Amino acid sequence: MPTNKIQTGLRLPETTYGKMRTLAVRENRSLNNLIEYVLQQYLDAYETEHGTIPMFGEEE
Repeated sequence: MPTNKIQTGLRLPETTYGKMRTLAVRENRSLNNLIEYVLQQYLDAYETEHGTIPMFGEEE
């Protein structure tokens, strides 16, 4: 099944990785799914406070 998600490498400090992995297990999620969720929450909060963020390359 095709996906519109971009694959990227992510480097995390060991402690951050360990804590994120623990939360993923507790919430019965994959680590990738948890990271996507956390990033989306951050973006939503940022846009609520500062307005819509333009896509890279589409800035006015």
